[in-house]
Amino acid sequence: MDRADPMILDALKGIVPEQTMQLLQEHLTNPQSIFSSIYRQTASLLTKVFALLYPLVEPLLARLLQALHDSPDIVVLGFALGFFVLVLQVVAWVHRTMMFFTRLAFRLVGWALVFAVLAVVWRRGPEAAVRDVVVFTGKVAGYAAVVKDIWWSEYQKFDAQTKRGGGSGQGVPSGGGYSRSRNSGW
Repeated sequence: MDRADPMILDALKGIVPEQTMQLLQEHLTNPQSIFSSIYRQTASLLTKVFALLYPLVEPLLARLLQALHDSPDIVVLGFALGFFVLVLQVVAWVHRTMMFFTRLAFRLVGWALVFAVLAVVWRRGPEAAVRDVVVFTGKVAGYAAVVKDIWWSEYQKFDAQTKRGGGSGQGVPSGGGYSRSRNSGW
């Protein structure tokens, strides 16, 4: 294998259990093991492929590096574009994180409300809980009726003012304040 393998195995001695270390030493350092033969064949194949492709890729790589050297604007544009993509990725990550925690908070609040309602029903009993819900609904309906009456009376006042043309001496012209008077002559 490689010269670095014994150093890696020495570094793993304090981390990995002893049985695992023996297994690793048997299979990694033994030249007859399947792992060693696969490693040798893969390394040999990659060396041959590199030796075969290097003469073909080297002129293209040299031209690319020369073009980048001759026009530094492309390099600057590439760095700016890369920085922009990086910023977008960070913003997307922050957005996903915020959405996750927001969703989590709303789910927790929803389940807390469900458990609170169940606790009230458990503590007060079903009959008292239903009576409390009916009383609460009646109070809310009464309040909504009062708000509706106030809103309807204010709407009627406004409607009457606009139909009369300004109403109770507030100095509002008949057009609602958005038109000029007929004899101002501007």
